[in-house]
Amino acid sequence: MFEATRLAYLEALGVTNWMPRKPLAAVPARAPALLLPEPEVSAAEGIAAPVERATAAPRVEVPRPVKPTVAPAPVPASPAPVPEPVKKGPAAEPVAAFYLQLWQSGPCMLLIETPEPGLESAMPGFILLQDILRAVQLPDRPTLVGDFRWPLNRNPQLDRSAAAANRGLLAFLQARLESQQIVSVGCFGVMNTLMVETDLTQADALLGCEESVEGLPPVWFAPSLDSLLKRPQEKAALWTLLRRVRSRWQEKS
Repeated sequence: MFEATRLAYLEALGVTNWMPRKPLAAVPARAPALLLPEPEVSAAEGIAAPVERATAAPRVEVPRPVKPTVAPAPVPASPAPVPEPVKKGPAAEPVAAFYLQLWQSGPCMLLIETPEPGLESAMPGFILLQDILRAVQLPDRPTLVGDFRWPLNRNPQLDRSAAAANRGLLAFLQARLESQQIVSVGCFGVMNTLMVETDLTQADALLGCEESVEGLPPVWFAPSLDSLLKRPQEKAALWTLLRRVRSRWQEKS
């Protein structure tokens, strides 16, 4: 086979480096191939001594520093709402509706508990009031100054306790007596005692007494006009009270 044909076959087979086993005719001598030396064969055993491969150095694991785990800061819990203390006692009890009229007679104011729409000139209660005023030397034709209705608002959600009635009643009187030269305040009726006592069960103890109230002239308490009409014996107790307190406006006049 010609050399050119042989080389073509070898190229087609993908052989790029070859060595003939015996000299070929008409083929020029080739340079010896650079081959690795073959391993020596032990004469006694007739097998090649194994070629020791370089053993790779063992891998040394270097421990990495452990990053400390930082726990997230606890979120402070929102404080639970503190419930408002439940008010107890007589001052917290709701007060039934009532109506008062404020009259002026000379240097004295009269706060009278009466059913609505109030006193009229022909009513027995108004005639009794005129008799009382003449007996203690006060003008017997009083002037109506204003009226007070409880509760102050019909909204059922608003405070209707005795303590709230006390504040409302005092504010009503103080506003109307602010620019007046008043020396005494007479109160007819149990509900008037809310000015000084929020426990209405103790109201009877105040009837026939004169009390000091902050921001007001001396205040005296008497039964209602209706009660005086029905119980004549109460008129005697009222007269005892009036003789004790009338000096306030008599000295003024």
